[in-house]
Amino acid sequence: MIRLAISLVCSLLFVSALSSAQSLMRPHSWADCEEFAGVVAPNNLPVEGPFDELYMMPGHSFKDGVPLISESKPGDADYNGGRWHLNVLKEGVDASKYANVCRVESLDLNDFHATDKYFTCPLLPRRGK
Repeated sequence: MIRLAISLVCSLLFVSALSSAQSLMRPHSWADCEEFAGVVAPNNLPVEGPFDELYMMPGHSFKDGVPLISESKPGDADYNGGRWHLNVLKEGVDASKYANVCRVESLDLNDFHATDKYFTCPLLPRRGK
């Protein structure tokens, strides 16, 4: 069930990105409680080189309805320019405990499992937030 949810979410991101170069999806992400918009690039990268970890809870969201949390952001020494490895909440874990979370340090990483999804999605600061 969780694999199906992951596949559906990733497929929606990639299909939406492919549908129009002018209307690329811009999902929001938290990184150290700073909100960013992303630009989903229509790709699936091979597992080569450095990636940052991205966390999501299919069907649920983090603080303020934001669907993603990143371990790194632009300006951090370890930021890899929007190259991501996706991790999702494990089945059976209560997502409500993360409803007000906006930084990766507040997550129990044992509650998430790694997927085989590697992609690019640069982060853009949200002005006025």
